[in-house]
Amino acid sequence: MKNNSVLTSKKINTAFIIISILIIFSLSYYIVKIRKPDAYVTMDPLTIQFHFTGYDGSGKAEIEILEYPKIISLKNEKDRENIEKILHNPSIEWSKNENLRNGEEIFYYLRYPDTGRYNIKFDRDYGSAGTRVQDLIPRK
Repeated sequence: MKNNSVLTSKKINTAFIIISILIIFSLSYYIVKIRKPDAYVTMDPLTIQFHFTGYDGSGKAEIEILEYPKIISLKNEKDRENIEKILHNPSIEWSKNENLRNGEEIFYYLRYPDTGRYNIKFDRDYGSAGTRVQDLIPRK
């Protein structure tokens, strides 16, 4: 009797170990293969142009994006259009955007905090650049 319960206990332990190994293998496969990013994107072609309007001391800055980040590779080609829409709709944060003066240095940060259901892998977290304010109308 005791020998039989030891044998049953060993079978249960062996089954548990095999199931655990299968679960770990399945999770690893999911993380590595299935959860591969939907797109790899480079921020390098990002080209922007600054526009300054208003008067010295009360000027405003605007950005015009001339060239957006570029998709390097896609998991599914059918997602290209939706991912490009996301790339053409970034969040832009400014170090300062109002009450600007000529000669003042400002920075912008271009980010993609919400990529919806897509897992997009960027080569860096954000685009950033700085410039000096210019072309504001002098106050008399």
